[in-house]
Amino acid sequence: MKNHIYKMILGLAIVTFIFLFSYLSIKRYQTLNSYYYDLGIMNQVAYNTSQGRFLEMTNQDFKKNVSRLAIHFDPILAAFAPFYKLYEGPEVLLIGQAIILGLGALAVYLISQKILKKHLISLIFSLTYLLYFSIQRAVLFDFHSVTLATTFFLFALYFNLIKKNFWYFVFIFLCLLTKEHVGLVVLFLGIYLFFVKKEKKIGIITTILGMIFFLATVYFIIPYFRGNEHFAAGYFNDINKRVPDIMKDGIPYVITIINPLFYALFSPLTLLIGLPEWAINILSINTNQRAIFFHYNSIIVAFMFYSLILGYKNFNKAIKSRILRGIFFAIFVLANIYSIYLYNPVPYFVKNPVHYSELDKTKSESIKYWVNKLKDENIKVSTTPKLAPFFTNRKYYYNFLYDSAYSSMGQTEKDILKNEIDKYNLADYIIINRSEIGDLSKEGLPVKFYFKLLDDKNFQMVFLDDQQENGIEVYKKI
Repeated sequence: MKNHIYKMILGLAIVTFIFLFSYLSIKRYQTLNSYYYDLGIMNQVAYNTSQGRFLEMTNQDFKKNVSRLAIHFDPILAAFAPFYKLYEGPEVLLIGQAIILGLGALAVYLISQKILKKHLISLIFSLTYLLYFSIQRAVLFDFHSVTLATTFFLFALYFNLIKKNFWYFVFIFLCLLTKEHVGLVVLFLGIYLFFVKKEKKIGIITTILGMIFFLATVYFIIPYFRGNEHFAAGYFNDINKRVPDIMKDGIPYVITIINPLFYALFSPLTLLIGLPEWAINILSINTNQRAIFFHYNSIIVAFMFYSLILGYKNFNKAIKSRILRGIFFAIFVLANIYSIYLYNPVPYFVKNPVHYSELDKTKSESIKYWVNKLKDENIKVSTTPKLAPFFTNRKYYYNFLYDSAYSSMGQTEKDILKNEIDKYNLADYIIINRSEIGDLSKEGLPVKFYFKLLDDKNFQMVFLDDQQENGIEVYKKI
């Protein structure tokens, strides 16, 4: 009877997570808190695939439509395309992501039950998963295919535990479809299975599969579609010169991720399966990869929870004192409560809750009007980044402005002005959310882009709502 109660609580928690974070992620985009990078991109790829243009997107660097495989190897996006036949929009991706990530808690429960055989502890670890800040932050930060790998890896680990090799490889294959570097982690998993678990056949197959996928995607598939090497290759230049900064940023990053799940340290070998992802995040010049607000920790999280469960078992086996075990578990609970308060994004009971203010009615109606007016997918549209998710249900789309994370990726303002400022020229219509331009008396990058448009004789303003500096402006090519 107790077993059923625990399962009911877990089911209720998962459903609550799915509904809450579907609602919050949709509200985030509808209130102009999402961007072209990356929800607009993902939406266009899924939409174009649904229209028979497999993984096609407009690339801002090449100023033409290319395969998504020229940027990242994440063909799992195509799995969402059929749902665009029922509803066309980013909501499909956001709800799907919340569902898949929420189901990761079920995998945590199943793994814990298999290893620990303790219903209450298994439930607590599953709830810890749903409340872990990296999970909640990832599901709120637009949509990213690699976020799905958290759940896929957890189910792969579960099916490995129960010796269901077919389903193990199904989920490993799904993991490999979420991003090009996932093959490295799969390779490390294979090494672990071979040397630690002594599952030599499965270990060898897993290792070879991971190696083939990594080499094929990074060195052949992406360069083939891109025409040159992977765009992120430059993220790892001058590592020797950056050692002080790497240590300065990397150590707090590792501590923050591990701190609420410290039992994981008692299973170090499973923790090391995620080493390639740790290394990529720590060594990259892109500082966002060491932040807690994004999706870059998704693969790490799967092995953190696997290690948490095994570490808990190892700790309790080594410590005979029930009092000491109880003290450590109390510390674990308190550490998680404090972590939730410090880092979680939920609207209440936390230090920095998310708050998505409703749009002004005039702006909302302006956006809806132009979404409907420009619904023909063949009209080429450019918008400021926060409007992108509304207007990327089309074959061609051009982002006005630039990736706001440019400086963390080694680019300068000069690079942006040289390479990005005139891309809107390819569009038939340009839609400007003036709030994204800022104070016109200041010489910031958005202002320079905006004045370039105003001076462009090829475009004429055809719409201006009454919100002035906070309103919507529309320009048409003449």
